Amino acid sequence: MRRQRSPLLLSLLSLALLAGCKQDAAPSADTAASNMPAAMDQVAQDAADAGALPSGDAPLQPGQSEQGAIEADIGNGTQRFRSLSTKVADDIAEQVDDKLDTGKGRKAIDDANRKLEQLGTGTKMDADSVRDIVGGMAGKTFHDASVTKVDIIKTLQANLSGKSGDGDQLTISLDFNEADLSFNDASLTYRPKVKSMFDFYESKDVQVTIERFDRNADGSYALAGSFTAKDIPASNLAKELKGKVLASASGRFDYAALPLKELPKFGR
Repeated sequence: MRRQRSPLLLSLLSLALLAGCKQDAAPSADTAASNMPAAMDQVAQDAADAGALPSGDAPLQPGQSEQGAIEADIGNGTQRFRSLSTKVADDIAEQVDDKLDTGKGRKAIDDANRKLEQLGTGTKMDADSVRDIVGGMAGKTFHDASVTKVDIIKTLQANLSGKSGDGDQLTISLDFNEADLSFNDASLTYRPKVKSMFDFYESKDVQVTIERFDRNADGSYALAGSFTAKDIPASNLAKELKGKVLASASGRFDYAALPLKELPKFGR
């Protein structure tokens, strides 16, 4: 019988192995499994410890390029949160396959299975699970920032996610009318450090001034503007930040070519 897979710990194990490979670069993990909050925390911490989550001011690796950035003051002076595009090496599957046959690879699988057992998930991982997910990454480009077309509500959703030099993450999501590109509303999420998946501040009361939102000739979008938000509460599920409120956040963003993604239409 084929073993069940945990998407979160697959990402953890894959990232740990990718971090040890001489490949283009490992993409940031942004997986979700609402029924496994403990695993989510562990994945984020372990991936950071393995060096698989790139620092916001780390030198660009082969296959990486900067999309743009958010310059913001979150209470500690102005910081730069940059967004990257990362192309995974075409031969990453072969590279990771070599790693799986080493003591390090086998230890990574054993460690992941111990975590699964401790979490009581009733699942196990094996080398084939890692080969499958890594093979699916080969040659693909992952973007920290993009625009998503949502046909059912005729909306374009711009998601700008950037990371600072100390690992803090800031995400600004903006909704636009697809027909005339007019601005609708925005939300902001600030995660002080990659520790708990639920330790972040979030607000839907964000004041935004759009300076530019245009469709480029290649189908990508140029987006620039400024924002401000006050009294930003921590998530209801926060642990370390429980009950805390961020006094304010303000800054500006500038992206020259955000790639367009389209959500699958119903019935397809």
